[in-house]
Amino acid sequence: MLNFLRKKPLLKHFLYAVLFLFLLFLGLFKFLDHYTEHNRFLKVPNFKNLHINALDSIFKNYELRYEIIDSVFDKNRSKGIVVNQYPSFNTDVKRNRKVFLTINSVKNKIVKFPDIFDITLRQAVTYLKKNGFEIGKLQYKSDIAINKVLECKLNGIAVQVGQELQYGSIIDLIVAKGLSKETVLLPNLVGLSKLEANIILKSNSLNLGLLYYDDDVKDSSNAIIYSQYPKFSDEIEVNLGSSVDLFFRNEIID
Repeated sequence: MLNFLRKKPLLKHFLYAVLFLFLLFLGLFKFLDHYTEHNRFLKVPNFKNLHINALDSIFKNYELRYEIIDSVFDKNRSKGIVVNQYPSFNTDVKRNRKVFLTINSVKNKIVKFPDIFDITLRQAVTYLKKNGFEIGKLQYKSDIAINKVLECKLNGIAVQVGQELQYGSIIDLIVAKGLSKETVLLPNLVGLSKLEANIILKSNSLNLGLLYYDDDVKDSSNAIIYSQYPKFSDEIEVNLGSSVDLFFRNEIID
């Protein structure tokens, strides 16, 4: 074989070239496998509910990078925590992959106070809730109008249309009750949650009174009303703006 190759120098050089190219490509593929970490993946951790102050050290430990691409405002969550991520939890990614995060805003959301004057109480409550406000106390004032919003207050200070307030501010409403002593039928609130009862009371121009919780109630948002004062009756009427005391216990699940 060697004698044959010595007699054919052109063929010998061709075979050397083929061997060289083979070794070259083999080395190149090995290098690319190492450089791109072929078939070597990391599982993306769950970054939700982590505060932004902790992200740098955590991502460094996981050999990943991150970028905050958006923020939302959710008053029921802590400020500055991660609320969404991409890629999602437990996805396979390469080392040094960038994870895109959405966080809950670190600043209070500011909203402009809507024009709810001279409209009905029901409409005013709808507009306020739509704009992120909570309904506080209802105060009734003698006026030629009936059930119209006359004035709005925040911590006892009058609020003006277009005024910038924090999202979730509690607004007290002064409502016209006409020139007579108007009354309303007392609603039955037994079996409802606090949120449901508050909506019905406000819709009937009434207020939440004192709230009493049984000792075993741990989460007030899940408690239900088992009694109220004044007691419900088909014939009982109360003055506009009256308060109803509520008694709560844990919801009984069959």
